[in-house]
Order: sequence, then structure tokens, then C-alpha cells
Amino acid sequence: IVDTASQRWHETDRGFWEVRGDPQHFVHSKVMCWTALDRGIRIARQCGLEGPISSWEATRKDIRVAVERDGYDAERGVFVRAFGSDELDATLLLLPQTGFLEYTDERMIRTVDALREELEEGGLLARYRTQDGLQGKEGTFIACTFWLAECLARQGRFEEAREAFERADSTANDLGLFAEEYLPQSNELAGNFPQGLTHLSHIGAALALQDGP
Repeated sequence: IVDTASQRWHETDRGFWEVRGDPQHFVHSKVMCWTALDRGIRIARQCGLEGPISSWEATRKDIRVAVERDGYDAERGVFVRAFGSDELDATLLLLPQTGFLEYTDERMIRTVDALREELEEGGLLARYRTQDGLQGKEGTFIACTFWLAECLARQGRFEEAREAFERADSTANDLGLFAEEYLPQSNELAGNFPQGLTHLSHIGAALALQDGP
């Protein structure tokens, strides 16, 4: 698995959301390849397993260099959705979970603020604003708001984190189940239901808040 990530990280793909259109160099995808290498190196060392560790380390470094160079908008000081793009994507909120950078990294703090500014609707986050070939208006993605709450909590911004958490938490139905999407204007659940990703992100955000003051 680690070798596959090492050999194919430079390829384009359709990203976390499996978007329509031409494949791109999605930042989240690159960071997940970095993560595969990072964990492979760690496992090999801690467990005394054989592997081309020096080669993996070199590739891990190459991925970091590429992401920080091509997946970062130096003018705005934020990470972007894909290499060469100026658009944002809520999957950027997942970058600190991998250990690629700290939650409190200034670049991550600016990225969080930019995502809120560009993707927030009715206190909830859309996953992106890019035209993806699908008809109609998409709802906000509840998991993305829980990701936001977790990031804010890990950055020590607990008041903002609780506000985001409570807004996303309020979208649950009377049984406490979450959908994939929510339509703020009509207060309707939308998309897949119940959505496991939303429930997992709910737990992650709750744990992050639990660690706070």
C-alpha cells in the first residue's frame, strides 16, 4: 500500500468528493498519500519491519514540497482545493488530522477563516462552490461544519467551535440522526440519510470540544 502511494501520488484524481469533470491534483488527495508514507515509515520503524524507508522518506518530502508550493495561495496565505486553483474545499479542514501540519499553524488558521467566509451559509458549510456538472443547487454538508467545529476547538477558539457545533447539531432529526446535507433556507434534510460520515464527524467535534476549557 505504501509503495502504491509512493508511486502514484503525482497522478491526478477526482478527490474525496469524486467530482465530475477532469481529474485534478487535489490537495487533500496528495496529503493522504503523504499520510500513507508517513504511517508506513512509522510502522516499519516501531515494529522493526523491513521496507525502503529512505525512499519513502524522500517521497514524503517531495509530496510536502509540492503541496506547500502548488497547493498554497501565497498571496492569500491559504491552502487551496487543487494545484493551480484559487478555489477552496472543505476537505482542507481535514489536513491537520493527518499530522501534515498543526491545527495552530498560521496557514491553517487563515484557511479556516477563508473557508468560513466563502462556504458558509446559514451557519453551515458547503463542501465547495465549484461547478461540478451536477444540476440544481446543493445543500450544505453537515459533516463539513463538524469538521470546522473540530478545527476551531483544536485552535483554542472554543466559543466559535461551540457555535459551529451547535448549529450543525441542530440539524439532527427527532431521533438524533443526521443526513448528508441540510437546506438552511427551507430547514430540510437532504442527500443520503442517515449518513455515517456526518455521525463520525459529529463524534470527532464533540471530543475536540470535550478537551477544551
